[in-house]
Amino acid sequence: MATSLEEKAQEKALLINNNTGGAVPGAIPGYSSNKPVEMAANGPAVLWQNRNILLLMVKRDSMGKYKGSLLGALWPLVNPIGHLLLYTFLFCIILNVQFGKTGGVGNFALYLMSGLLPWGAFSEALSRSSTIILEYPNLVKRVVFPLPILPLVTVLSPLVTEAMAFSMLLVAILISTQKFHASVAYLPLIALSQVLLTAGIAWVLASLGVYIRDIKHMMALLLSAWMYATPIVYPATKLPQEFQFLLWINPMAGIVMDYRRVVLEGLPPDWPHYASYTALAVVVAILGFKFFDKTKKSFADVM
Repeated sequence: MATSLEEKAQEKALLINNNTGGAVPGAIPGYSSNKPVEMAANGPAVLWQNRNILLLMVKRDSMGKYKGSLLGALWPLVNPIGHLLLYTFLFCIILNVQFGKTGGVGNFALYLMSGLLPWGAFSEALSRSSTIILEYPNLVKRVVFPLPILPLVTVLSPLVTEAMAFSMLLVAILISTQKFHASVAYLPLIALSQVLLTAGIAWVLASLGVYIRDIKHMMALLLSAWMYATPIVYPATKLPQEFQFLLWINPMAGIVMDYRRVVLEGLPPDWPHYASYTALAVVVAILGFKFFDKTKKSFADVM
């Protein structure tokens, strides 16, 4: 009897009642009261066990990000186009940076976007992850909730925007070059490595963000430096020979270059480079999850 009452009390605390209209702080609108938050699994298995909550929160985050804004759902497309125009004018027209053999403004724009879109998703995820735990204090303090999925929301939500913009980029490539490379079938492989890398770093930043509130400001500076260390607005061949090693120790450099290979050049990923940054992404994801799992026990006390 006691166990039954405890289960009911826990379910009431864990579940989101649709009749509240989202009034409960930290609630997840749309999550039915007959779907309990499962916590039986330990380690990474908890992510799969609570995948429905994760997908629901990603959907909520993606739809609510631009809710109430003038352009609404158009912002995921307007934002990268604005950066495209700015960087094209600065680096292509003013600094005369060229990609590929043909050069030209149109060619530069295609190469720029194929690198800018994955970087945008990566950068947004890391920028938000340092404060994501602080955004849901009730889930940390009062509710037994699978906390590791919160940083994943910041990882997957920008990926939805990236996928939308990438579909538009593929259409633009088809119109511009009259070609559609079969090598785009490799995109999921590259995206998986990107997700693993981003998730691992996001778990670390989400945890550190609870204890060190300056992390979000430090990340703004670090991401700016990281972007220019990645061949996004310039081709990798422009990097001086003594700095070519950066392409191997910077996983985002390999990811960006492989996106361009499969989308624009009709080539498969650079397999040695792919193996290198994917292995690093797996290690980062494992270590990041373990770090988050060990430090989450003190979140409630600190907050």
